[in-house]
Amino acid sequence: MNHKEFHYFLKEQKFYKNLSKVSKFISISFLLVYLYLLFSSRYTASPLIVVINYLAIFTGFSGLISFKYFEIPSILLSVLEQGNQSSFYLLNGEEKKYVWRKAGREDELPSDPNPEWIVKTLQLEERFPWKKIGKLYLSFYITVILFSVYYLTSVYLETGFQN
Repeated sequence: MNHKEFHYFLKEQKFYKNLSKVSKFISISFLLVYLYLLFSSRYTASPLIVVINYLAIFTGFSGLISFKYFEIPSILLSVLEQGNQSSFYLLNGEEKKYVWRKAGREDELPSDPNPEWIVKTLQLEERFPWKKIGKLYLSFYITVILFSVYYLTSVYLETGFQN
């Protein structure tokens, strides 16, 4: 396991795990703020409660987008565009099997898989462009979160969440 392509794959998998942890942390943070507002103030009909609810739901939905983004590793997606020139073919047999299992495939990877077989098996041609969708969603998500946190902070500093 000394190929830089395989290390890039491992780095991508580690990033996905860290992204999932951050997403859970953000969701739990919104839940705690929501519970604080719900039980410690008379703001049950406040727009702040609605904003917190939507942020928590939005963050939960982000898990679906990140799953689809990382569902098939980039090293396997490159087979569609690059064919035999893909970095997947630079890996040794064990590394290829490991990458194949990370793509959620339980079936056995042939000893010398051709690009057409991989594209057909993973249905890469019918796949939505989740890499592009994920990047657009991330920029939209960060914008919404920053604006919402700014709004919640300004309301808190002005009113302390009290009428």
